[in-house]
This record gives sequence, structure tokens and C-alpha cells, in this order.
Amino acid sequence: MLACAVACSNSKGNGGKDNDPEPSGMAGSPSTMPTSTPTGAPTSTSTAPPSTTPTIPVPKGGIPAPEAETTLTLADAPALGVVKYVPNRSSVRLYLPGVEGAKDYRVFAVEDGVKVSVDAKREHVQGGTLTCAGLRQRNQCDNGEKLPIVYNNELLDMPTCEQYPEDRRPNVPTQLMQTLEVDGVKETTTLVVEAIDRQCPFPGLFGTRHEDVKIANVDIGGPTVQAIVNNKSYMVQLLPKTFPLRTEAEIREQYGSMILNGQGPNQPTLDPSSPAFPESPYIRVGQPAPADDPIVLARAVVKVTPTGNATLPDGFTEDDYFDDFDDDTDQPKLLRSHDLVNDVLGGQPVKVYLTKKWVLYDDGNEYSDFFIDRGQLNMSFGDTAQDSMTNQAMYPRRPVQLPTAPDTYLHVTYEVQRNETGRRYENLTLCGSDQKGQTYDGDTPRAAPTPRPGFMNETDTSRTSVLGWNCLYLIPRGGGYYALPGGDVKSHADTSLKISIIRSQPAPLTPADYDVKIASFATAFGPTLEPPSPLRWLRQLDSGGNPVGVWLDDQMNVWQRTRFDVFIRRDRVVFYVEGEQRICQELDPSLMTMAEGALGFWHVLYHSSAEFTEMRRGLQGDNPQTGQHHIMHNTPFADQRSYDNVGFRENVKLPDDFDPSVCYKAK
Repeated sequence: MLACAVACSNSKGNGGKDNDPEPSGMAGSPSTMPTSTPTGAPTSTSTAPPSTTPTIPVPKGGIPAPEAETTLTLADAPALGVVKYVPNRSSVRLYLPGVEGAKDYRVFAVEDGVKVSVDAKREHVQGGTLTCAGLRQRNQCDNGEKLPIVYNNELLDMPTCEQYPEDRRPNVPTQLMQTLEVDGVKETTTLVVEAIDRQCPFPGLFGTRHEDVKIANVDIGGPTVQAIVNNKSYMVQLLPKTFPLRTEAEIREQYGSMILNGQGPNQPTLDPSSPAFPESPYIRVGQPAPADDPIVLARAVVKVTPTGNATLPDGFTEDDYFDDFDDDTDQPKLLRSHDLVNDVLGGQPVKVYLTKKWVLYDDGNEYSDFFIDRGQLNMSFGDTAQDSMTNQAMYPRRPVQLPTAPDTYLHVTYEVQRNETGRRYENLTLCGSDQKGQTYDGDTPRAAPTPRPGFMNETDTSRTSVLGWNCLYLIPRGGGYYALPGGDVKSHADTSLKISIIRSQPAPLTPADYDVKIASFATAFGPTLEPPSPLRWLRQLDSGGNPVGVWLDDQMNVWQRTRFDVFIRRDRVVFYVEGEQRICQELDPSLMTMAEGALGFWHVLYHSSAEFTEMRRGLQGDNPQTGQHHIMHNTPFADQRSYDNVGFRENVKLPDDFDPSVCYKAK
């Protein structure tokens, strides 16, 4: 692999991994793998069917969805069994039975305009909206990603799991998600739920416009690379030149229906009789996959009913702040093409957008797209030249107040997809001036966030605020390096949480001053569960400090959102995940000096070309992340998430089931 995949300069535009220090790679050479001759192109890079073991229990048993009827002409298929669901305001989360041989599940509503046809047992849906389950994502190694041909090139051949003794790289086979979330459900709706024999095709990144984003090829390799297949040398094109952002109309034209969360990748040619053989395994990353109607293995037709949005969530009043994004006329509108301060000191362009309740920032991206669709706010973006740290962010149109009443908290609630790596992550921040009234200029923060690599670290800290604000960072990231108890496999954690406070500091006066490290102002909080990851949460802990459960390993989803309830006061942070208390961290209250706060929901992507090689790196000291199937094949140079049911309340009590005995004390 290229040297820059291991460590690059830590500058604004280029950089090493935005993470705590990693152990250096150990000496070693890739294993010698025999060549092989493929017999045909599989429908997935995984050579074996994914497991159908449920990965997420049904909360409180769920609601059995009653059977329904439809006049659609569906393909013959056995009964799927009992489908359970959990209703939300304008969505429902389905929990599905396991089906032998299933490669995916798909769901579509029985509504006007939907037609179904069958050809040689393959079922085509026209005019519908297909929501698919997809694969569970893991920051682990998966041997199923190895192709049936060998290129004899370290950049092109996937690493082998379990070839070295380190615990960091066991083989964790692919799992099919048995839950999926159907959005935009506003009333009792009939759904067709099907287990199918192939993955739903990746339709390209969904957006409000068509755009072909250039792939700069930084840190990966030249435009062509040598491959030796079956003892014959070839020069193959390494990557496509662009990847597309596509509209719903384009997706419907190609597939007949809208496809949400299709993850089946567009594959290279694997057939040796093809004139194009061999191709780089990356020649179609990010490209829409061909239409591929499936055979239905099992089916249920059911009715589901959401809770509706006629009233606010429990505990919220009209004086609180809440948005369920169900007004699709409230699309983000450009306020200005610059930031009040950051264009000078931050050194990268910032665009500012508004909805009725939110301020949205596009911070230095190659492309950026914000839009409300099917009852959620969608964010999609790519880092500039796949070589920079860029950010999308969302802030309420007024500051929040930290609690003043005894034993009360600021309560923040939100739902978002959580599939974190070391270079792409959603995080929650609270920053503000020490002086009342100086955090906002009218209804927008006085400065946009422009994070630099390492902004959350307690050493080598970089700035995020050009105004020197006091900040609390709550940053979920990729996991650790060594086996830890409390997980679902004997391996390292998939996810972690970094909690840092940046004390107020003098505002920088020049761009050069902005990039000066401010390590003396940073303090991190948390346990040290393994030496390479100090002061970082990797597992839930019991009252004795023992690892007893995952932090977010079970929530690494591409489509299905996770509900977070975060309770903050100056001396404590408490995380509830899907209604379960998972982390409680005591803070030093003397460090939280802000008079008020700008509450930021950040969406960070950092140097995606370096991530491309890191995930596939196979030396002895590495822990390859080939279980990140969707990122590896479909979104290596972009990220897309959606928010729903976002809000906050001030001066509220903790839930009745709060357990203070597991709160980790500040060191």
C-alpha cells in the first residue's frame, strides 16, 4: 500500500487519520495466494449467503402486524411468517423472520400506481418505492469480500482474515439485517414484505440534482495499475473517473421503482471469456448497479400504523424545540455563500442554509446536498478531492441554555444512522461564548464550525471555532484494536466514543494562528480500556468498571436510524440509545464555562482516499475493515445520512430508570 495510507502530514487539506494514535504496522509481507479461474460472476462479492441471525431484538416485543390482502399479481412464494413492528411518528421499523438463502429483504407499499409483473419467477415492481434491509456493517475483517480471482497486487487483492495471531482481525462473516425502517408512513398502510434471493441493487447516491463528482485518485494509486492474473500481466484502469449523484426520476427510470438502501454493488467483470476481463475490482465503485429483478423466497402482506405526528413527543411542550421534518415544503434555502468569520480565518468556503427551525452549513465540500424527503432531513456530501476534512452541520435557530435548576439537564433527542469509522462520523457538539448573547448573531451562530484533523484529541488538538469558544464534543468513532469482553464477537470494538472539553481560548487573529495546536486547552474524559485508545469509551461498563456490553456496535446501520437521548449538565453527560442507558460520564464542571450554547449536529468526512486504502490494508499490524461493505463498494468517497425527530428541552429530570452507580468518574 501507499505510504500516505499509513501516515500523511496533519495539515488542513491533507492529513493522517483523524483519530487517536495507532500502533505502527508490524513487519511482514502479504500471504502468497494461489491464482484461480472463476466460473462466472456472482451477484455479490460475498461468496456465501449472509447469516440470517437477528442482530437487534424487538423492543418490548413489538406489535405483530396484522395480515392484509392485495389485488397485485405477485409471484408465488411461501409465507414469510409473523412480521413485528415498532411504530414511530411517520415511520415504522419492521422486525422480520429469518429465511434460508435470503440475500435481502424488500418492502413496498400497496398504493396507487404500483404494478407487479412476473417473468420466469423473477418479480418486477413498477411505480413503487422499495425499501431494502441491506447488510450489517462492521469495522471487522470479512473473508467473504475476497473475489474468486487473484490479481497478485496488494492494492487489488483483499486481505485474508485470521492469517496473523492478533485479535484485531478475526473473520466476521456477513450478516443480513433482519430489521428495516420504512419512512413516510402517515396512516394505516398495507405493505408487501419479501425475502429475496439477491441484494437490492445500489441505485447511486440519491439527491436533488444530477451531478458527476470527479474521483481525484489521491493516495490510492495512478490511473492504471498492473495485475497478474493466471500468470498473465495486464494494465487495468484502477477507478472510474467520476461517481454520480442521482435524482429520484433517474432511479425510477432505470429500475421502474424508487430504491432506498439498495446495497448490491456494481461488480467488475469476473468472466474470463469477456473481452473486458480482467478489470480492477474498483472499476465500478460508486456506480449504480444494473437492474436485477429477484426471485421471491417468502412473503407477507401486512398492515402497519404509525403513531402519527398530531402531538409532540412525551414530555415536550410548545416552549421546547422539536422538528419531525414532515413539512416537505420547508426545503433548505441558501442564506449566504460565506460565513461571517470563517471565510477569512477558517480558510475554506462555507455556505449557510436555513429551514424554519435549522441553520445548515456546507463546510468546504466537493459537493453537498440538503433536502427534506419522506419525513426526514437528508444530508449527502463528499470531501474535496477525497483529500480533505469537510463537514455538514445542523444547528437550531436559537442558543440552548445549560440547566440552572438543581439536578436537571439539557435533554437532546434525535434519530440518525450510525455507521462510524475513523474518518466518517456523526457527532454532537455544544459550543458557546462565556458571555451571554455572544454565541448567536440573530438566529444563526456567529461562526460556522470548521474542524481540523484531531480536533477532539486531548493532545495535538486543533481548533473548530474561530472565536475561541468553550466546547463539549461527544464524538462516536470507529473502534479499537484489541479483543475486549462485552461484544458479540471475540474481537475489538466496532465503535467508540470520545468525550472532550475544549476550554475557552483567545480567538485567533490570522489563518496561521487558527491552525496552531491548542493542546493546553483540551481535556478528555472516559475509561482507558486498551492502551492505544486512552480515555475513550469502547464498551458499556458496570458499577465495577467491567466491560458488559457494546457502545454502538449493534447500531452500525446504513439506512435504519438510531434514537439517541443525551442528557447534559456541566458535570455529567448521559447517553440513552434506543431507550437504554449506555454511558454515563462525569465531567469537571469548572471546564464548562459557556454562558449559552450552539448545539451542533455534525456530519464529518475526512480524507476518504486514505480511508479507501486503510480498510483494505493487510499487513500484520493492521485490522482491515472489509466488513464495511457499503462504504467499500458504493460510497467510498461520499457519505449520506438522515435526521428525524430532532429537538431539545431545558431543565428536565433524568428518566426514572437512570442508574448513577455506573457513572464513570472524571480522572
